[in-house]
Amino acid sequence: MKGLTSHKGVVLFICCIFLVSCTKEIDRSDITLLNNEKQILEFKFLEEENDQLDSNITANIDEETKVISVVLPNGTKVTTLKPEIIVSQTASIVQDIEVSLDFSAPIIYSIVAEDGSIADYTVKVRVIASSPREVLSTFFEQNPDNTLGWNIENEDIATWDGVIVVDNKVVALELAEKGLTVLPPEICDLFYLRTMFLEKNMITKIPVEIEDLSNNLRTLNLGENQIETIPEEFFSLKKLINLKMHTNLLREIPSDINKLKALRELNVSNNSLRTVPIELFELTQLNSLFLNNIKLTKVPSEIVKLSQLTSLGLSGNPIGEISDPILGLESLTRLDMYNANISVIPSDIRKLTKLKRLQLSRNNLTEINESISDVFMLEFLFLNINTIEQIPTKISNLIHLKTLDIKENTFVTIPNAVCDLANTGTEILIDEHVTCGL
Repeated sequence: MKGLTSHKGVVLFICCIFLVSCTKEIDRSDITLLNNEKQILEFKFLEEENDQLDSNITANIDEETKVISVVLPNGTKVTTLKPEIIVSQTASIVQDIEVSLDFSAPIIYSIVAEDGSIADYTVKVRVIASSPREVLSTFFEQNPDNTLGWNIENEDIATWDGVIVVDNKVVALELAEKGLTVLPPEICDLFYLRTMFLEKNMITKIPVEIEDLSNNLRTLNLGENQIETIPEEFFSLKKLINLKMHTNLLREIPSDINKLKALRELNVSNNSLRTVPIELFELTQLNSLFLNNIKLTKVPSEIVKLSQLTSLGLSGNPIGEISDPILGLESLTRLDMYNANISVIPSDIRKLTKLKRLQLSRNNLTEINESISDVFMLEFLFLNINTIEQIPTKISNLIHLKTLDIKENTFVTIPNAVCDLANTGTEILIDEHVTCGL
């Protein structure tokens, strides 16, 4: 019995040790989790690595389908191309990328993550089949009511009105007010196109093939057309700097707008948007943003992220105030809030020390906050069509003013000091019955 008791004690002791060890927190400090990232981040053909190219070519990568699309200029030989491929930091490429390959058929690249998982990407290369003259002839024919005035029998396209050719490459189309109704997919075969001015036409649709212009297109003006939607492929234009789509039929700006990282100027005024996506304010390189007449009721607080913004247009929106987010844009040189239901100029307007143009016409102002005199760099001040009862003398401190428009208000006299600004070159616009004399 004594031996049995001793045996039971040993068992009990072991069980206690086991239970204590189970309740002790497991030390995971020596466990390494392997990374599973396996993306192709960039796929390019570099000019210096490929003699048949005269510029670097960047592919479009569809991460969802794992398809990489490359468009090359007309006449490019694809049988000996060497790519540059950038992948996730801890991933590797199975294939040898130090050799030239034949891309006349799709090629698969396998990317291996640190944890051993694999992702396969298919690279498809398309060489533009048509010459620039053939592309432009198609464009002409698909717009039968155009007023382009081209003689398409003339083989020298450099003589065609609005077609800008440099080194035998079409680099710009300046085709405003030409009776255009169709922007055909073929136009996107003008590989070297950097600028397109197509405003004041009747274009209704942006072709999805526009992504083929992603290597060179910098400026696109589609203002004053009849475009209702922006296709997903549009946001492959990652080198786009200036985009104007004002006065169309847009009801939405897709959240993918944040992919246009190079954008410096954006104008989507005069559309029925009512709101803009928060992602728009991730475009921190923006210098100019025009959102006039889009039925916006509030300026999102995220606008303060646009620290490089110099021009902001919010006219024709029932916003009701010059809010703190706007006053936080200290780089602004131009602020347009015409007909925006503004009733008060806040004291913090003085924060906008770089402001040169302030447009507050046709609002509900009854007085002018004297703090506006601290916006010392002002050159253009528009306060006409309000119900302002008195002009403060301190306005005379704005010695850089070129134009002061205070017509159609309720005051009948203005201070002599303000009138004296006219002697230093300021154009003062007042009603005929208003006199100087305070």
